[in-house]
Order: sequence, then structure tokens, then C-alpha cells
Amino acid sequence: MPQPVFQRLPGALPSPGIPEETLPFLGALLNAPGWGVALVDGDSRLVWMNDLLAQLCGRPSALCVGRFLSEAWPGLAPPLSPLLARAQSGERVAEELVSGRFGEVGTLRHLTVSAMPAGPAGVMLLLRDTSARLREEAALRASEEHMRSIVEISCDGYFFHDRGQFLEISPGLGRLLGYYETAELIGRSILDCVAPEFRAPARDVMERGVEAPYELAVLHRDGRRIPVEVMGRHATFQGRAVRMGAVWDVSIRKAAEERLMRMEHFRDQFLDAAGDGFKAPLQMLHCDVLALQHAPSLPEGLTEQVGRVGQGVRRVERLIRQLLDFTRARLSNGLPVHPAPVHLGQLAERVVADRRTAHPGRDLRLVTGGDLKGTWDGERLFQLMDALVGNALHHGPVSSSVVLQLQGRWDGVTVQVHDPDCRVPPEYQGTLFEPFKHRAVCAADDGLGLSLFIVRQIALAHGGRISVESGAADGTRFIVWLPREDAPSTSGP
Repeated sequence: MPQPVFQRLPGALPSPGIPEETLPFLGALLNAPGWGVALVDGDSRLVWMNDLLAQLCGRPSALCVGRFLSEAWPGLAPPLSPLLARAQSGERVAEELVSGRFGEVGTLRHLTVSAMPAGPAGVMLLLRDTSARLREEAALRASEEHMRSIVEISCDGYFFHDRGQFLEISPGLGRLLGYYETAELIGRSILDCVAPEFRAPARDVMERGVEAPYELAVLHRDGRRIPVEVMGRHATFQGRAVRMGAVWDVSIRKAAEERLMRMEHFRDQFLDAAGDGFKAPLQMLHCDVLALQHAPSLPEGLTEQVGRVGQGVRRVERLIRQLLDFTRARLSNGLPVHPAPVHLGQLAERVVADRRTAHPGRDLRLVTGGDLKGTWDGERLFQLMDALVGNALHHGPVSSSVVLQLQGRWDGVTVQVHDPDCRVPPEYQGTLFEPFKHRAVCAADDGLGLSLFIVRQIALAHGGRISVESGAADGTRFIVWLPREDAPSTSGP
């Protein structure tokens, strides 16, 4: 049966003049809002309590009504007493937070309490249990602090903003900007801390809600520009949707990039100057040798000597070129190439003609087939084929035949140099294309052990690959694969 609104107690004041038939409806009304309701007389004795309050304290109302608060709720009476005193004096107490042990098991609860005078009946108490909400808020605050700590560790600083106005700034970002009291920046525009040349793109990024990382320069308090990387995300700050930005100081990286650019510029200048400086005198020597060789009055005893001088000039020219290529490949992680339409068959004919002139009497053959046209760096591929042929001629017996074979297919061209009488030991094949390796066994007539390294770099620069096959039955075969311009780029040894 519904509990009466005011339960009569022996010796207590009669209930206010409310018709008896309305009491069940009033009890239901007082239970509905989710508040625990109690009537306390002037002696701090419980006169009445509703069902929700009985459930909250974990005791039937019959065990509480008629008792003093100190008896019914011993753990909650001390903090409630001052509020009751204020209400008994005529003050309306609205939603005060009270904490205490409540119920049979003495659970610590956090209650929102309102108290109001109830005339001769005493004081009306309204109690709502806010323990769960406070625990959730505490957990949320702890989680936010935890996330802030993680963000603070993972970046140099972070900030929250709403339409470009600072809402919160981490201490790390404050120090980066030269502000040790971050409150100085709260409410100010973000753009005030951005270098003028970056303000327009920064405003555009914020308006569009870009989440990809972007770079700009911020202004330190002393006017210095600091390059940073920023990444924004949607976030919630104090219950509203805002934006969060994480900031990384990239000054060290930018300085390293600038030093690297200066080093690369200096390297390119040095290599170009060295190449031009060696090229001019060598060309003069080469022209002088040709002039002497074609001179009609050259004594017969000097003809052989002039020929040796010409060979020496060409060898020095190859040595210098290989050293420059080696330096460029090591410093730039590869050789530069300048592709243009090329016919590999015509380049191969030049290679064979030059080598026949330098090695008269040697059996050097050229075999071609298929489409040999493509887009490559002709000068580099001439260097590649000349080095492979020179390597075979240098290491093979004088009586052996060297074959340069080119075979074109729809997706690329295969270049092979075959020497049936040359053998490469198996233990050397894995490191054959490394610089300065096995000079006595694998080096060509440059004597440095760089030619095969440079050949591999040329193949890789064209998206191709090079391999070697060597055995007792078929001699040694170097195989280079060169894709055409529209073929997928591949690389590898």
C-alpha cells in the first residue's frame, strides 16, 4: 500500500491540514523526480521519508522514522546538522554537496542536499545521490590528465582552440613560445604567434579543419622564428566541440636539411669543377697524340711510343671518370641519368669499334635482335657496355672470343657480355659489384676495381638490374636488364 506522506508519531505534531485522500498522490509525486525526501522536526527527528530515500539509505522507513538523525543516519548526521540549523532559522538551502557514510554498510556517498523550512512541521530535506556522477567526473578528469601527459610526451606541446582563439596551452608549448605563464595566451588569437608569412595558410588550414601535418614558423616572444610541424584534430574541451593541435619543434631537422643541401650543392660544384678541370688538359693531350700519330714526318721509332702515350691518356681519362662517378654515387646514393631517345644497337657498334681499335687481333663480336630503341641515358649505357666488354677483354685469354649480345623485347632490352674462357670463383660472385673488391681477379684495365660497381649503379639508375653467371662449362656471362620508359621500374643486384 502507498506510504502516507506524513506518518503520525506518538506525541508528534499532527500532519498539516491535507485531505487524507490526496496523500497517496502526493507521495507518488514526491517519489517521481528522483529525489529522496524527508521531513525532519525541530528536534532533528525524522518525521517522514519517501521510498527513494529508504532505498538510498538501505533501511526500511519504519526503522528510521521516529528516530533522531544521529540514530537513523549516524554517518550522515554531522554534515547535515549545519544545513538543518540554517533551514530552521528560515533560510532556504539549495543543493549543497554533503559527503558521509550512509546506509547499513556505511557506504561513502556524495549527496546533493536542499533544505527548506516546512512551517511547524520542521524542515523538508531533499537528497540526491551524486556519487556515481562525481566518480565519473573524477575518472574523466584523471583520463584527461592521463591523455594530456601522453600528448605532452609525444610532442613538444599542444593547445586547444575554438575558431582560432586559445582555450588551453600546454606548458611545453608555452616554453617553446617563450611564455612561462600560459595564462597570458589564453583568449588570444593563434595567428598572433604565427610568423606573418604563414598566417594566411594557417588561417586556411584552421577554417578547413585539415588534419594532415603541415609546417609553418611560429614567433618566439623575443621575435625569433621557430619552424614547427602542426597536426590538428577534432576534440572535446569542457563539454564542447573544439580543435586540438599538436606541435613539434623541427628546428634541428630543418638545420640538418639546410646543412645537407649546402653539402650537396658544394659536392656538385666540386665534382663539376674537378671533372671540367681534368677534362680540358686530357682533351688537349688526346688531340696532340692524334696529331702526332697522323703527322707525315713522325720518325718510325716514335710511332709506338706515341701509341702508348695515347693509351695512357685514355686510361687516365677512364680512371678520373670512374673516381668521380664513384664519389657521386656514394654521396648521392646513385648516379644521375638524363634519359633521351636512344638506339642501343648503334651504341653497341661504337663500343665494338673502339675496342677493336684498342685490341687489334682479338675476336670481338656483336649480336643484336629485336627492338633496341628506348629512352635511356645513351652516354651512361655506352659506358656500361664499354666497361663490361673491357673487363672481358682484360681477363680473358688472348685467344678467347668475347660476344656482346643485345636482345630487345616489348618490355625492355637484355645486354649480355659473354666470355667462354673466363671464370669467376664462386666465393667472389656475391661481392663482385662492390667497390675495390677482388681487384686482382675482377678489376678491368682501370686497375681500381670500380668498373663493375659503376656498371651496377648505371643499371640501377635506369630501373634495371645486373647479374653474373659463371661456370666451367660456359665461362662467364654478365647479364643486364634495362626496362623501357613505360615499363615498371625494378632494381636489384
